[in-house]
This record gives sequence, structure tokens and C-alpha cells, in this order.
Amino acid sequence: MTDVGTTRVPGRAERAAFVGGGVGSFLIAGVAGFVLLYLTDEVGLGAAAVGTMLLVARILDGALDPLLGYAVDHLRATRWGRFRPTALVGTALSAVGLVALFTLPSVSPWPLATAWLVYLLWGAALGLMTIPLVSLLPVITDDLRVRSHLAGLVGLTGLLSSAAVAALTLPLVDLLGGGRRGWGWYAVVVAVFGLCLVLALTALVRERVSPSDRGQYTLREVRTVFFSDWAVPCLLTCKIVVQSASGALTAVLPFFFLHYMGDKDLLSAAAVVMVVPMGLGAVLIPRRAHRDGIKPWYLASLGFSIAGLGSLLLVPADPAPVLLCFALTGLGFGGAAALNLVLLADLTDEVERRHGYRAEASLAAIMSFATKAGAGLGAGAVAYVLALTGYREGRSVQTASAIHGVLLAQSLIPAVLGLLGAAVFLTYPLTRSADRASRPLGSAYPATEES
Repeated sequence: MTDVGTTRVPGRAERAAFVGGGVGSFLIAGVAGFVLLYLTDEVGLGAAAVGTMLLVARILDGALDPLLGYAVDHLRATRWGRFRPTALVGTALSAVGLVALFTLPSVSPWPLATAWLVYLLWGAALGLMTIPLVSLLPVITDDLRVRSHLAGLVGLTGLLSSAAVAALTLPLVDLLGGGRRGWGWYAVVVAVFGLCLVLALTALVRERVSPSDRGQYTLREVRTVFFSDWAVPCLLTCKIVVQSASGALTAVLPFFFLHYMGDKDLLSAAAVVMVVPMGLGAVLIPRRAHRDGIKPWYLASLGFSIAGLGSLLLVPADPAPVLLCFALTGLGFGGAAALNLVLLADLTDEVERRHGYRAEASLAAIMSFATKAGAGLGAGAVAYVLALTGYREGRSVQTASAIHGVLLAQSLIPAVLGLLGAAVFLTYPLTRSADRASRPLGSAYPATEES
């Protein structure tokens, strides 16, 4: 045991493993952005039918996450800690589910029913992967500066992973044989690579921070945490809305470049163009927020993304202005993604200060539900827009109405959702003062070295 107030920080190899494990989970989850394209253009399912599946299934499996979080928080500690073994099991199941999602619907005599079943099971496995991984940030160090740094790195690599998925998916699918065969082998490659990265995290990362009181909280106390003040429901609501914007952006991105821009190679270019602004946002914005406060910089990040997406309605369909819009969007999403992790870690500490117990996994589960519900809402919304504007599944040539629908789904829908998210976050009650940000959180609980 170490003294109260003592901080322990991870070394370089451990930080690299922590960030790498995040990359693995982001890759496995990120391929979901192509589910709409795969099921409509490859399997031949209707956009509205797939949209309903994306919407309902993500909300249903997201509703399971709070129970998963409660269960993870009550697991006995092992020599590998509490969170890492669960994350490894969840990642293995998610990897298997990813391969099934991109193979079974195309060979099943009931493709829509098969897609529903596999997508639901895969979503539940994602919760078992992401909840313990997110829960690790508050327990590997109690130093706020290191937390902000790690959050920035995870936010950066998460967005870089998303950009890599966007840039490389279609070329790799073609390289691996194209069509159904190409999608299946691509899922295998991503699943194996992601699982290896999380395995490295399990072996190298250590869980240092323990609560001063290991008494286990009850489900009633989880409800108390949620309703005791506006902080938790506010962050949850904001996360749902902002994730809806991100989900809409991701789901319609390949349609935008295939049909509105008429050049699928520009999808890779857009992903590359977004990388540098994403990196700047994920690294620099948390640093500014550490000095000036999280709230104004989170709102500024959303503002950058809203401006970039909304501008797509105004600029001509030429590569230069369109890519500039995506660069601005990337800057905003980079900052928001990194600050989300800092907000969650700080909220975990605030819950312990007010209620006397830590609930890392339950709070992570609440945010996981928000991520899934938001992604389902965003993807469902754009799928319905495509269906209502006449999108024809599996066709290389679309009507003018369908192409305009693609533009609206890529710009107006996520921009409006981003505005709603900013309006909700304006009411967030917790702020980190400059004085508190300069001190470790050791006064709230002791740091213990893992055996």
C-alpha cells in the first residue's frame, strides 16, 4: 500500500500497450460503419430494413450495458486485475462476432433474420469489450496530467483508427478478392489484429488505483448516482446526441463518395485529410482544456465539427472544398473524443467523493449505452433518409433525389445533431478548476501497487 496522495504513473511500454489496446477495440468496433453499405449493396437488403435493425438492435444491446457494467465492477480482482481479463474475453467474442457479421448474412437463406441475430450478439460482446477498457483509465493512474495525456492519445488513436478503417476498407476488400469473399477475409484480418493488440494490453497494463473502501455498491445505489444530480444524465444525453452525429457521419460516408462525389477513391483521401486535424484536436485541445477548462473547449470542438459538416451543403461538389470541410470536422471530433474520456474519468472521481464508492464500470457502461444508442440512432436516421429519397440497393447509378438524400444525410443530419449535443452540454454542472487540475486525486483515495 502506498500513502494517501501518492501518485503512480505507467511507463512508456505500458502507455503504449494501453493505447494499442484501444486501437484494437476501435478497429473491431469501427468496421460497423460499413454494415449499412455491406448489407444493402452486397447482401441486397433494403435500406429501411437495415436502418430499423441498426436502430433497434443498438438500443437493445446498449440497454444491457448497465447490467454488464455492474457485473464487471463486482468481479473479484485477479492477478491480472479486474478489468483486463474481462476486456480480453469481450474482445475475443467481438472478434468472432465481427467475422460472423460479414459472412453469415450473405450465405443464409434468411439474410435479414441472420443479420439481426448476429448484430445483436455482436453488440452485446462489444459492451463486454469496451466497458472494461474504458474503466481502465481511472485505475491505471491517479495523476490528472497523465490522465489527460492518455485520454488525448486514446482519442487521437481512436480517430486515426476510424480514419484508417474509412480509408482502407474498400481498397482492402477489393485486394482480398472483392464481393462477399473480400468482405469476409477483411473481417478476419481486422478481428485477428485487434485481438492481438488487446492481448498485449492485458499482459502489460497494470491497475494501480483502488478505492479507499472496497465495499460493493448495489443496483439501488447505481440509480442514486444517476439521479442524485444533473451531471450523469446530462453527460449521458450529450453523449447519445453527439454519438448520433458521429454515427450518421460514419454510416453515410462511403455512400457520399460513391454516389454524391462519384469517386470512391476520394473516401481514402478524405480519411487521410482528416488525420492531421484529428491528431491536432485530440492532442492540443485537451491541453488547452487542462488550462482553461473542459467545458468551453468541448463546446468549441463540437462547433468545429458542426461548421465543417454544415458547410458541405454550401460548397460545390469539388474535391478541394469538400476535403477542407472534412478536415475541419476532423479537428472538432478529435478534440471531443479525447475530452469525453477526461470527462468520464473526472466524473468517476466525483461519484466516489460524493457517494463513497467507485463505479468505473457502471459509469463506463452508461457511456457505452450512449455510444451504441447514438450510433444506432444516427445510422438509422441516414438509412431512412436514403430510403425516403429513393436509394436503390446495389445500383451503381442513383436518381438525383437519392443523391440529394445522400448529401443531406452527410451534412444536415449530423450538423443538427451536433447542435443539439452542444445545447445539452451547456447545462453540464461539473467543471475542473485550474487548482484541482494541478493536483493528483490521491486525497480522495489511496493508490495501491498491483501485486
